[in-house]
Amino acid sequence: MYDAFPELPTIYDSVPAYINRRDVQFYVDEARHAGGCALEVGCGTGRILLPIARSGQTIDGLDESRQMLERCETRLRAEPEAVRKRVTLHEGDASAFDLGRQFDLVIAPFRVVQHLTTTQEQLGFLESAARHLAPRGRLVFDVFNPNFAALASADGNEHEDTPDTPLPDGRSFRRAGRVSRVRWIDQVSEIELVYYISSASGDKAERRVQSFDMRWFLRAELVHLLERGGFSVRSIYGDFDRSPLTDGSPEQIVCAERITAVAT
Repeated sequence: MYDAFPELPTIYDSVPAYINRRDVQFYVDEARHAGGCALEVGCGTGRILLPIARSGQTIDGLDESRQMLERCETRLRAEPEAVRKRVTLHEGDASAFDLGRQFDLVIAPFRVVQHLTTTQEQLGFLESAARHLAPRGRLVFDVFNPNFAALASADGNEHEDTPDTPLPDGRSFRRAGRVSRVRWIDQVSEIELVYYISSASGDKAERRVQSFDMRWFLRAELVHLLERGGFSVRSIYGDFDRSPLTDGSPEQIVCAERITAVAT
């Protein structure tokens, strides 16, 4: 999904909605609270992984996209040696990974779990996470709280969400998004992010499309999945300020604890 086209990792680091997302400090605080070492599943270009390492915590990052990991490695080389030594990167599948060690905390920020659209993938992720957690280790991830009015009003049209934004090489891009279809029975939205990338001279623009399915969850379903996967839910927040989950909350931020041993 994140290998849709070569420029995507660099563009990802330039999208204002991602740069300004309010989840970074939340996950830095979670890593500090856990102590020890952490694993980020779906680390991408290091948007959260690098601030955690800068805060003094040791962290491994896992991602299935070689291009995103290469971008993360480039960013990591620009960090001080002390930060670089705290980071280890791995290429792997979020639904089935084995790094041969355990961590005090596993995190999966920014909708990683929503890209796991089948029950088999979701349980595979939970079983892999549990296997990599020390006893009573914590799993923390976020998914959006479904807005059914917005889902029902999806019209299949492109709606611009990012105005013209410069890229480091002198080019620029703007982005639109569209929900091409909502599969209500599957609880899946078929999404396209459409990037219009302009040349440095501005005389032409290329259209690039990133397509993916996104699974949405209800609270009771999340609790059930986690219990099946060997976790006990300790809290589900409605936003990154740790406010309670309500019907109108934008997020579902799950903090769970491993409670059963998982066979290795």
